[in-house]
Amino acid sequence: MSLHRRVVLAAAILVLPATVAAQRTPPDVETLANQGAAALEEKRFGDALEAFAAAVKLAPRDPGLSFGVGLASFMLGQNDQAEAWFERSLKLDPGFVGSSLMLGELQYREGRIKEAIATYEAALKRSPDARQLEQRLAEWRQETQLQDRFYESRGAHFTVLFEGPADEALARRIVERLESAYWRVGGALTAYPAKPISVVLYTTEQFRDVTRLPEWTAAAYDGRIRMPVRGALEQVDRLDRVLSHEFVHAVVAMLGGRNVPTWLNEGLASVFEPQGTADAERLLARTSARPSLQELHGGFFGLSAGDAAVAYALSTRAVQKMLDLRGAPSVVQLLQDLARGADFAAAFQQRISMRYEDFQLMVARQ
Repeated sequence: MSLHRRVVLAAAILVLPATVAAQRTPPDVETLANQGAAALEEKRFGDALEAFAAAVKLAPRDPGLSFGVGLASFMLGQNDQAEAWFERSLKLDPGFVGSSLMLGELQYREGRIKEAIATYEAALKRSPDARQLEQRLAEWRQETQLQDRFYESRGAHFTVLFEGPADEALARRIVERLESAYWRVGGALTAYPAKPISVVLYTTEQFRDVTRLPEWTAAAYDGRIRMPVRGALEQVDRLDRVLSHEFVHAVVAMLGGRNVPTWLNEGLASVFEPQGTADAERLLARTSARPSLQELHGGFFGLSAGDAAVAYALSTRAVQKMLDLRGAPSVVQLLQDLARGADFAAAFQQRISMRYEDFQLMVARQ
């Protein structure tokens, strides 16, 4: 599950129009900047990237335009490019808060917490009134103090951080099961994350304090897999399901960026759980609740435990139907279309050979 996405995007968009508008730029640059800002608000991230990239060629020393390119790149999952543009913006204007905000968030999501802290500390020195950074900075410092005492277990594609020797057997088990998921899921989707993925094991209390997620949440993915460890080795089947689920989120982030509807992201993760589709159908057979897929484009965090269970089950059914209709390659191509900034409904129709509206009705009637 993605953490902080809505907060980060809302904060960044609030920064952007004001900073762009404040620049003295020719009308054609201003028009492009306004087009980019509007595209960001409407989550047309590919259009936003195109508009800001064109504008920055005309006004290369405008930090707001570099920030715009960086933000659009970040939302498309192009982290390396986004980081370079945020750094360029800060070189042009070290006090540009929006770029510090997003650069720190990007560093944090990649597990580079101390770099993120340094970015925010530098921003607060330059702009002491940048209060939106203080709460996140306090949370990161607390998290760093916690993880500084953690042990580490490494595999070929995963690193597991855990609190003490008592969790060492669990950490080894997690590395083993994740390596298995890496080849199983990667083979099915022909997609393998290039960078090692970090997994952080917490007590239940630590997990709630760090993630701030609902009680029904079993684990989370925000660039790292985070999970509580209580009783994990006594519930091996559940452990395997959670690990498989969260690893798929890493694959989806790599393929589709941050513009993937929640139902597609969660449904794909659930389909690859052991018995995921069968469990979803059993739950749906016991309930008449049927939210539309359109209602499930946003996050599930505001839902009750019961409503969340239905949302996950319906999402699983929908993704399984996509796989049955067109196969995994078409779903992967859809995710890649979204990473390029394509409109979801148009990309869905092209890849699944069915109008999105008709597909929603079919899933609801099933």
